[in-house]
Amino acid sequence: MRLVAYLLHEMKSGVVRREELTLADRWIIARCDATVVEATEAYERFRLNEAAGAVYRFIWSDLADWYIEQVKPRLYGDQTGGDVARAVVVQTFDVALRLLHPVMPFVTEALWRRFPGRPESASISVAPWPRQDGRAQDPAALRDFGLVQELIGAIRGIRAEYGVQPGQVVRAVVSGSDGATSATLEQERATIIRLAKLAALSFAQSKERVGGHAVLSDRTTVFVPLGDAIDIGRECGRLGTEVDRLLRLVESQEKKLANDQFVSRAPTEVVDRERQKLTTWKEQHDVLVKKRELLGCR
Repeated sequence: MRLVAYLLHEMKSGVVRREELTLADRWIIARCDATVVEATEAYERFRLNEAAGAVYRFIWSDLADWYIEQVKPRLYGDQTGGDVARAVVVQTFDVALRLLHPVMPFVTEALWRRFPGRPESASISVAPWPRQDGRAQDPAALRDFGLVQELIGAIRGIRAEYGVQPGQVVRAVVSGSDGATSATLEQERATIIRLAKLAALSFAQSKERVGGHAVLSDRTTVFVPLGDAIDIGRECGRLGTEVDRLLRLVESQEKKLANDQFVSRAPTEVVDRERQKLTTWKEQHDVLVKKRELLGCR
């Protein structure tokens, strides 16, 4: 069974046309096709754990965490293209169940038989094995939607790092991206705003200085102003207390490692472990000092 052929030709005429596929549709189809290749090769080498892991990542991360979240407005009827989104969900999940069947036969059989229009006599155990389809390969979709994922992940990371409450919306400013990246992010603006919980998304240099920064893999920079999202004074106080604690740990550890008797008598692995602690505490201290600077703490 070839995924694109099934989607574009074997379903009811007019349900899915290639030009109707959005960036997210193309991305999940490409990821599904890549999973077919990865899982099939693992099965052929009798690497059942690797095969199951590939399908697990596709179902829970690609399909559930990203694609279904992205297409919810279409699935709920808030946007056009609901039939296309439903068709893509059904067929990619169908493929995933077939790939998972060798290691989870009973669950996959039960789920597969519940698909709409499935004859009572049908069984996943005799269904065609998914095959790679060159038409599903889409490097541009993988790259572009990957940037969308990276941006959302960066904003989520800043929110978590600075303790922004889950229900609190923030603003994000994206700069330094090339024309193609900006166009992609602008096209997916609604997705980014919804999944990153933004009040606004802009593409320009920000004059604000208090907030969190991140740099994407293509050197696009992300700035999240935090002055209206968190209590700056309280966060500065919390970070200051932690900086002082780490500084005391560093000073104490440096004295310990400067003691020749300890270094010469302790086992090598113990000394190495203590040196690693010192390095870790120094790195944590420097990170928090930088965060205080970004927040404008005094």
